[in-house]
Amino acid sequence: MATQRRRVAIGLVLVILFTLAGTGRMLPQVEASPPVEFAPGQILVQFRPGTLASEIAAAHGLNRGQTMQVLDRIGVHVVRVPEGDELRAVARYRAHPRVLYAEVDGIVRAMGFTPNDPMLPDQWGLARLEATLAWGVTRGSSAIRIAILDTGIDAGHGDINPKVVAARNFTTSRTVNDRNGHGTHVAGIVAAVTNNARGIAGLGFDSVLMNGKVLGDNGSGMLSWVASGIIWAADNGARVINMSLGGTSHSATLENAVNYAWGRGVVLVAAAGNSNTSAPMYPAYYTNVIAVGATDRNDARATFSNFGAWVDVAAPGVDILSTFPRLSRTDRYALMSGTSMSAP
Repeated sequence: MATQRRRVAIGLVLVILFTLAGTGRMLPQVEASPPVEFAPGQILVQFRPGTLASEIAAAHGLNRGQTMQVLDRIGVHVVRVPEGDELRAVARYRAHPRVLYAEVDGIVRAMGFTPNDPMLPDQWGLARLEATLAWGVTRGSSAIRIAILDTGIDAGHGDINPKVVAARNFTTSRTVNDRNGHGTHVAGIVAAVTNNARGIAGLGFDSVLMNGKVLGDNGSGMLSWVASGIIWAADNGARVINMSLGGTSHSATLENAVNYAWGRGVVLVAAAGNSNTSAPMYPAYYTNVIAVGATDRNDARATFSNFGAWVDVAAPGVDILSTFPRLSRTDRYALMSGTSMSAP
């Protein structure tokens, strides 16, 4: 199974230009443990099918909880609880007979925000992927929507502006635009305007972008934000979802969102992580996600890249040149390293 998935995904250009069909890899189950970091004053709860509103209200009453948001497609409630009582609240909800599961709303982070030296006119990664040969076969299509779930996108950047066809902010930031840099860099790798005698070339060529801001301006975000972004992208025509982000703890809510999108025919890609370890990183570890590690200019594993049987494919991820948020309306470009740069 995993071998078949790897053959499908050998060239990441194929991931973002075509609709992929494949089967999931079977991975060992990892026992869930509370994330080291989680959102203060809120948890995630899924009630059993058929649970009445009165029963949900009664459960909240016993636990001093209040539903803030419902992820309708996967039936998960984002529940406000007293700050400092998150772990105890999770335990109490888990003991309730009408609850399927409860978990803290963990924090995920952008994978590899490493600005480097001033821009070089060198996109070595595209050459290594033989992108020009792929473009001779197909340049994709504006019908191919690729969702970038990240820190947002600087949609005003001249090498990106025509490509962003949808945007939504799931964070507490006041803007859907990118005030961090990570999301704009990832977006440029995926689908910067190509063959326009300007800036860089995007691997996706004619493909278009959906800007799902699921990480705050500081580069981190809640699992519920990421899950909401996945559902939004799947419901609004995304053919591919790129997630250059992750955390070290399993989340049933995040996996349910992944499976929902997969069930709608969406290809999901995620960064494997930058900790030089074989330990699982989520969402990359999930069966229905293509996990991407990083290689260097010598086609060797990047020293920081995570590794293991759960990593499906690797791609260039060291000193990758791409778009960067504007300064005083001037388009900027930057070199960054990380599996975040490999995933797209």
